[in-house]
Amino acid sequence: MLNKILFVATGVLTTSLSVVSGCSSSDAGSVDALSTTPSTTSAPGTGGTTTSGTTVATATDGTTTAASATTTTTTTTDGITTTAVATTTTDGTTGTTSTSTTDGTTSTTGEVEPEPEVNLSGGPGQCPESWAGSSDGSLTWYTFSQGTVNIGDVNCSFGIQQNPDRVNHVYTGNGEYFGAMNTADYNTAAACGACVEINRQDTGKSVVVTIVDQCPIATNSKCVSGHIDLSQAAFSQLGNVGDGYVGNRAGKGQVSWKYVPCPMDDNVSFRFKEPDNLYWNEVLVQSHKAPIQSVEVRVDGTWVQATRQEYNYWAPPENNFGTAPFRVRATDIHGNFVEASLELLPGDLDTGFQLCQ
Repeated sequence: MLNKILFVATGVLTTSLSVVSGCSSSDAGSVDALSTTPSTTSAPGTGGTTTSGTTVATATDGTTTAASATTTTTTTTDGITTTAVATTTTDGTTGTTSTSTTDGTTSTTGEVEPEPEVNLSGGPGQCPESWAGSSDGSLTWYTFSQGTVNIGDVNCSFGIQQNPDRVNHVYTGNGEYFGAMNTADYNTAAACGACVEINRQDTGKSVVVTIVDQCPIATNSKCVSGHIDLSQAAFSQLGNVGDGYVGNRAGKGQVSWKYVPCPMDDNVSFRFKEPDNLYWNEVLVQSHKAPIQSVEVRVDGTWVQATRQEYNYWAPPENNFGTAPFRVRATDIHGNFVEASLELLPGDLDTGFQLCQ
């Protein structure tokens, strides 16, 4: 797993969009030494003193963090002494403010969770050249006129066009090379947006397609594990469309396929399902080079896991995104992630980042 993260602020539509992109990080240093150098000044009007100083913490990896501390001591007329301590780190975040009194009570307020650390020299993660797939695949082909146009979209919710059949946010064959994955490998939309390199060993031909749809085993017995129902344009790259059905199971040809990074230059984008609804929503992730593993939403200061729907949108618990601007993080199957702060707007919200190279 790469340990590089990149932070960028960029403009999107008419709003601001802040983004963090990279891969999962780890190995935070532990603190070995702590030293404080205080200075004392009087605090007018309180009858007490204020002590301020700088705390330096050195981690085992050799990094040093400096924090300033302010201690205020106040004695009231009833004899109770109150001491308050506030710390501010060099990155501008404020830590715990604690208050203790001579009557033995202690309260803690003002905890502010720091933002994730970022490495300004980092960058997008890497995708392997290929992974997984099937050595015993089979293929058929379909057109939108056979029923997709009546529904108005593919199962992955990317949007469609006709004449010729094309899918939005698909870069293989200028949007014309796409496929519907069998139910098992579709795996509740987990294959959505994945690119697949298909090879016919008997003809030596190959094509790369993007998975945008499901081939349902419930209504089509051919849609077993390993099967892909291709667009007619993609199928024609592998042989005669008159063949109809190819592969060992069809008794015609030999088919294998594997997952590969999608060939694209565009950035990852998000799309809200209901861009005018502050209280209920789902989000779609588009234009990613590798399949999306998880989506998280920050609600009331806590990252919560969203659940992928069969139509490829992601829904947090109770469809609650918290308060706008909404913070959303998408992570691909290789651990690369992009994080964005999104205003509730219609259309594609460009993050300015791709997940992997």
